Amino acid sequence: MTTAKNGQSPAVVVESTPAPDDAGADTADRYEWQAMMATADVLSLYFGCLDEAGDLVPAAEFKLICEHHEDWAIVVGDDAEIVSGKHRESSIGPISTFRQWLVDGGALHLYKRWLALQKMPMCRLVTTAGLSDAGAKTARVCDRLRVDRDADDDEVLEVVTQLQSVMANLLADNGTAPSDPEPEDDVRAFLTAFRFQEAQPRRNEVPDLAGERYGSRVAERLRRPDAGVAVWRAVHALVGPRMRAAGPSVGGALPTVLGRVHDNELAPRTLTLEAVDIAVRFAVTHAGGYAPLPRLIKANRMAVKMAHGGCSDNAIERADELRLQYQRYWRARKSKPSLSDHRSRVANTLQRVVDQVTEEVRDGGADWGATMWRSLDSRFRELEGTSDAYGLSADLLLGGVSDLANNCRAWFSDRFDAGAVLQQLVTEGTAS
Repeated sequence: MTTAKNGQSPAVVVESTPAPDDAGADTADRYEWQAMMATADVLSLYFGCLDEAGDLVPAAEFKLICEHHEDWAIVVGDDAEIVSGKHRESSIGPISTFRQWLVDGGALHLYKRWLALQKMPMCRLVTTAGLSDAGAKTARVCDRLRVDRDADDDEVLEVVTQLQSVMANLLADNGTAPSDPEPEDDVRAFLTAFRFQEAQPRRNEVPDLAGERYGSRVAERLRRPDAGVAVWRAVHALVGPRMRAAGPSVGGALPTVLGRVHDNELAPRTLTLEAVDIAVRFAVTHAGGYAPLPRLIKANRMAVKMAHGGCSDNAIERADELRLQYQRYWRARKSKPSLSDHRSRVANTLQRVVDQVTEEVRDGGADWGATMWRSLDSRFRELEGTSDAYGLSADLLLGGVSDLANNCRAWFSDRFDAGAVLQQLVTEGTAS
């Protein structure tokens, strides 16, 4: 642990040093991913505070401080770590240059805060991006310097020298003339304090895996292995408000009068072990209350097939209505001669189009029902008014496919026992 000249610990310095800006709390609603990654950190810390019996280890403690100096900070005893969370879309490549690491990865901002905090806290970058070239090389040097601060092999010297040069340009006052190079000792010390946490799940992936990946280990230690989702949701519900500086405090939103503050200004941003412990133990005791509500599916084979294929509830509702319209269309024409031949020709057209579209969209590794539904809609709109439509509108043709699906003559996924699934849904009360 590093100690400041005045004898303060990194934890005290992080909490007592005013942050130069508060932009993070204003934009936290747009960065739900950061709240999820901070929740993962909290669960990791909490897991480390539990013994094998699920009891809190004596003298265990930690704090999460959101949007103060960085996206979040971790304080454990006298130690502290400031964390930058950077979500990068899959279309953006890995961090491969020193400039990308410093700018896009937020490392330069971390460096400035680290200097302002007397070079004391650990620093970490949490990102969805991968690392390559200079990015990967920097990560290796960070690991090496943590083992031997004085390492001076070619790779270490290259990274330190290159970073001094790039940082000098980025830290220039007017943006045109480079400033003096950052001291080598400072760059080395920063790299020693820095850790990469790359290739993390993206924001659309975390909700689906969070219960198993982050919540289950805590739930298992508390002897409730089925409560992983409940643990995740309970803690995430605590972190989210604190990312917006909206956590609980003694005075709440009451104004400060006569300069008499109600509590620490960091209170609405701070989450403690005590609060996490209460929430988690309540969650594992009432895990059912945190489970997602069951999805109600229409009580027919068509709806079961479309839901199994990944179609939305709105698509299923439309398909069911068009199916009923299709049936009414043929009932109204019962008295006409040669109706059977006409309906057979329409059915043949429908099955031919279904067969063609299935071959185009079928994907063995993913749900393809929703893509098939949209493709059928487009194909029938192209057929509308042609001889192949036999006078039916695109909506009626789509209703015809829905009717075929309800009679097990068309599918929105690979074949399965739709009747058995429907019976189970009826028994469970999740079919309407």
